[in-house]
Amino acid sequence: MEKTRVDNKIGFDPAIAKLIAAALGSLAIYLLAFTLPTNLFALYERDSLIGHLLQRAGLSGFLRIGFAFISVGLLYFVGLRAARQTSSKTAWMIVLGGTVVFIIAFLFMAPLDARDIYDNIFHGRIVGVYGANPFRDLISQFQHDPFYKYPWWKNSPSAYGPLWEMLAGVTARLSGDGIVTNILAFKILVGIFHLTSIAVVVAFLRRANPQHALFGALLLGWNPLVLYETWGNGHNDIAMIFWVLLAALLISRKKYSLGTLSLVVGTLIKFIPVLLIPTALLIGYRSFENFKSRMWFILKTSFASAILIVIAYIPFWDGMATFSIGRRMGMFTTSVPAIMYNILKPALGWSEAANVVSLGALALLAVFTLIQTLRAQKQESSKGFLESAFYILAFYLLVACLWFQQWYGVWLVSLAPFVSERSRRFALFFGFWVLTKQLIFVQLIIPAVWGKPEWIMWLEPSMAFIVVGIPLIYVFLDLRKSKRMKAAYAT
Repeated sequence: MEKTRVDNKIGFDPAIAKLIAAALGSLAIYLLAFTLPTNLFALYERDSLIGHLLQRAGLSGFLRIGFAFISVGLLYFVGLRAARQTSSKTAWMIVLGGTVVFIIAFLFMAPLDARDIYDNIFHGRIVGVYGANPFRDLISQFQHDPFYKYPWWKNSPSAYGPLWEMLAGVTARLSGDGIVTNILAFKILVGIFHLTSIAVVVAFLRRANPQHALFGALLLGWNPLVLYETWGNGHNDIAMIFWVLLAALLISRKKYSLGTLSLVVGTLIKFIPVLLIPTALLIGYRSFENFKSRMWFILKTSFASAILIVIAYIPFWDGMATFSIGRRMGMFTTSVPAIMYNILKPALGWSEAANVVSLGALALLAVFTLIQTLRAQKQESSKGFLESAFYILAFYLLVACLWFQQWYGVWLVSLAPFVSERSRRFALFFGFWVLTKQLIFVQLIIPAVWGKPEWIMWLEPSMAFIVVGIPLIYVFLDLRKSKRMKAAYAT
């Protein structure tokens, strides 16, 4: 008792101490495990930016990076608990300052676990430097370009939306012909959406739940997966999910047309937000009291959406092939559909098996989306939208996604500050767990079994079971537990 009185008298706050310790410990781990071993400038000087650096790291790299993620994950949860216990100005300074220094640490890390950033840079150069069309013109057509050796998908057109390619084109144009400059510029491009996403989270929570605003800022600002995949590897998923977060904020303020348009903009970056547009439209429709105002809402929102889509696609239009989403319908990895595809391929052939599995996954997703959309209208508008968005994205990732990558976990983590504690726990578990794809399979198992057909045939089922199967088991057990608790309360 006496010690507590002394602590209070001198202004000691245990939560502040925990935040400082978590920030300093995380920074040290990030520098020692990521920034220094894979320094962007050092690797550039040694001409070592090509290829999957993670695969080259070997067992020692696996131990270093695996230990780093486990350690920083524990510190992250210490920070989250501390952020629930304080909302002082000092705490805000630590959280925001920690976010900035973590960003700087990852900014100078070379892309570690994928080469997607190089494809994005090159497609940006196709637009901004050559004035060509990335939905038609391939990287392989520009073999004279100084960056030609870096991308992986040289014979594939862009898989993203036209708004993303516009942003990439401007960024590549401004960045010139230096590869390091382009890497930094494209990291900053997606990083801007990370920072604005934090701002949206804070703005939403300060109105809906002020005591959790600091918690939300730390959850998204300090999350290791988001930092690693956005500022470290330059993946653009946060640029898409920002518009979903903004839509939630706008819907919470009863700006239903703008919320829907935000989802349209997100769809023009990456196609996933199109799944959430029906929910936003139905919530907006139900919010008006009479038929005339409801019809006016639908008409003006649809017209404005159509104008946005036309403006975005006009510079790139090359017929229906411009809608590049269909190009991914025959690609399968690390997913339930990938397992089904491998089962059906011997009997049906690769083309027919791909059609059956992709259309089946799409049908399941459509049914689930419809159910969640109808459920959303029965709740308060922003809560209904957020729950529907979270469940639809989770269902897509766990059940319907054909081509799963671990950076997709950013979607659920970004929504975590807005959803229930139960959904938040799953989002954070999922965000850490999906890293097993790169850390275990890509870094250790694939190099070990490559060239051994008797082992490769088991690779895809193993990846799918571990990476998305374990989270599916988590969901089933959680649902079972929830049903038992409801039954106990009922009796």
